[in-house]
Amino acid sequence: MPKPDPAKAAIAAAEAVRKINHASLDGQLTAPQISSTVQGLATAVDRMPQALAQLAAQLRRRQDQAQIRMDDGSESGEEVRAVLAYLDDAVGDLAALSLSLHNAASPLFRMAHTFTKETSA
Repeated sequence: MPKPDPAKAAIAAAEAVRKINHASLDGQLTAPQISSTVQGLATAVDRMPQALAQLAAQLRRRQDQAQIRMDDGSESGEEVRAVLAYLDDAVGDLAALSLSLHNAASPLFRMAHTFTKETSA
């Protein structure tokens, strides 16, 4: 089986978030649906640090092997260092986001939907 293209997978993940945005627009979600959605988003966030670390490692390897050049012909070292620092910052930011999502998911997990009957006048 061919290895998946990570760029296509990232684009598909972005599209999935767009679909979540669209699906949650109408205000009709139940507490259990909100819980499941938050839990799914937390899982996605929890998986992102590994992806970013692997991308950083590959970028570092390409730089070490002198396989990166800037489109204007300048040296890439400073830019690569900046990218690596930003990716490292993103991993830290994801840790805070993950904690917040897991904190939100905990009480959501215990919430149930209450069905109400509308009465006619």
